Amino acid sequence: MLFELAYPGLCAWALLRRAAGRPAPAGPMFAFRAIRGRMRRQELSGLAALNPRWGAWLALHRFERMVPERSDPEDDPAATGALAEQRFGPLEGPKVLLLHGWNARSDMMLPLALELAARGARVIVPDLPGEGRNPARPMSFGAKARILAAQYSGESIQTVVGHSAGGLIAALALEAGLHRARLVTICAPYSLETLLKAYLFRIGAPESLEAPLLSYIERRDGRPADRIGPDLYAAMGARLLVVHARRDWQVRVSEAEAIQAVAPAAGLRLLEDCNHHSILADPRLFDAVAGAVLPAATCKARPTPPATARPRTGIAGAQPC
Repeated sequence: MLFELAYPGLCAWALLRRAAGRPAPAGPMFAFRAIRGRMRRQELSGLAALNPRWGAWLALHRFERMVPERSDPEDDPAATGALAEQRFGPLEGPKVLLLHGWNARSDMMLPLALELAARGARVIVPDLPGEGRNPARPMSFGAKARILAAQYSGESIQTVVGHSAGGLIAALALEAGLHRARLVTICAPYSLETLLKAYLFRIGAPESLEAPLLSYIERRDGRPADRIGPDLYAAMGARLLVVHARRDWQVRVSEAEAIQAVAPAAGLRLLEDCNHHSILADPRLFDAVAGAVLPAATCKARPTPPATARPRTGIAGAQPC
């Protein structure tokens, strides 16, 4: 709001500085990321001071609204009503659904997708509803999960793999209709509550917003945020594999241990020397997921290329979770 109102003036200021030969702020010329961040924190603090419930609504609206990033203007999934997606691997292979995390897109999952496809899996990698190449729309995790379940319930998905918040969305999608599939989480949060608390801390939101935000989630979704996660993981039992990076500072390893505590039959793999992002291109992750996805006779590891040759994919400026 404040930033949007100030944006025309900021653009004029940037053009004047360029014309005068003055140093320009770092980053894209008209992004103003630092200024935007400060203005949005001030806006949230001011609204919270007036009414914490209004501030909580704004914080949640920003959390649930992702802006799409179209790499191809002709790629418009809205024309068909289907999600933007990519598919890899043999048609007859075991079907695997890979879900990226919050504030990201499916390209981040390509190293894992290509490896699983090379080992014989049929891999489907969609952009989450409201994110990536799909039309932007504020949407709860439950709504995203229901759209995913509706689109893929007839695909005979055998395993759903979710990174970070995508792991939580994957669990919700299984509850919403992908009943028989296994679940593999990668650096996933323990609950929606822990994820939202981390988000509020990251954006510098006032502490007064936490209680009204969680109360709003409970009224809207029909259950408290601290149960959205644990109850889903517990229901999976032995069909759940939890993979986590020990050096993950965005979703702490203690959350993976908490998941296993509520689902004792689940497998737990903790990987050293990687973090929330680098784990997605780690050969040990490939082996762990392949072991859960593929028959034992076909999940042998392929020779690993030198570290300097590993593909690195991601979205510039994104901070996936």
